[in-house]
Amino acid sequence: MANVQDMKAEKAVKALRLLTILLLVVGVITLAVSIYDMVSGSSLLTLFDAKTTEEEATSLETNHGGLTVAYVMLIAAAVLLILGAVSHLVKGNYRVFQGTCIAAIIFSLFPLIFFAVNIGSHLFALIYALLALAIIVLAIFAMKSRWQTYIKEMTGEVKKLTWLSMKELVKATAVVLVFVLAFALIIYLLDLAFYTPVRLILDADATPVPSATAPVTSALPTEAATEETALPEETDAPVETDEPGSTENNE
Repeated sequence: MANVQDMKAEKAVKALRLLTILLLVVGVITLAVSIYDMVSGSSLLTLFDAKTTEEEATSLETNHGGLTVAYVMLIAAAVLLILGAVSHLVKGNYRVFQGTCIAAIIFSLFPLIFFAVNIGSHLFALIYALLALAIIVLAIFAMKSRWQTYIKEMTGEVKKLTWLSMKELVKATAVVLVFVLAFALIIYLLDLAFYTPVRLILDADATPVPSATAPVTSALPTEAATEETALPEETDAPVETDEPGSTENNE
C-alpha cells in the first residue's frame, strides 16, 4: 500500500515538473513574441493580413489602446510564469509558483478575449489567443493539487452546516417581510411629515420671476394701414389737357 502511494506521489511530482517546464517554455515564447511585436509596431500582428496598408493602419489606430494593454498584460503574465517556474524548478518553492500561476491567469484573461475578437481582422491574433489560452490551461493544471485541496476543505465545511427546518424557514421569512414592510412605512411617514412643511415654506418664499421676453409685435400690417396705403381707384372722369388743339375741337 505504501509503495502504491509512493508511486502515485512520484508520478504527480513528475507531472508537475513537466507542466512547470511547459509553462516556462510558453512564458519565454510569449515574452519574446510580445516584446518584439510591441517594439516593431505590430509587424507580426499584420504579417498574414490580406488587407491594404491603409485598412491595416486604420484598424490598428482604432484599437491602439486595447492592443497596448493586451501586449503589456501578456508580457506581465509571461514574466510571472518565468519567475514562478524558475523558483519551483531551482528552489522547489511551490507556494511562489502557485501565486505566480494565479496572477498569470488573471493577466491572461484580457489578452485572450481581445485577440480572439480580432482574429477576423488580423490572422496572427490567433497565435496570441492560443498563447494566452495555453498559459491559463497549463496554470490551472499546475495548481490541480491546490484546487483539489480547496474543494475538499469547502465540502468539509459545508457538511458541518446545520440547515433550518421548513417551519423555521417560514418563520424567519415572515419576520424579515414584516420588518421590511414596517421600516418602509416608517420611512414613508417621515418623508410625508417633513415634505409638507418644507413645501409650504418653499412656496411662501417663492417670488414670481419676470418674463425676460419682450412683447411680440406683429410684423404684418394692420387693416387701417393697408387702407391708407391702398392705391387710388381709377375714375371715368375726363382728363383735362392744356393743348390748344383740344380746346378748338371742343368749341
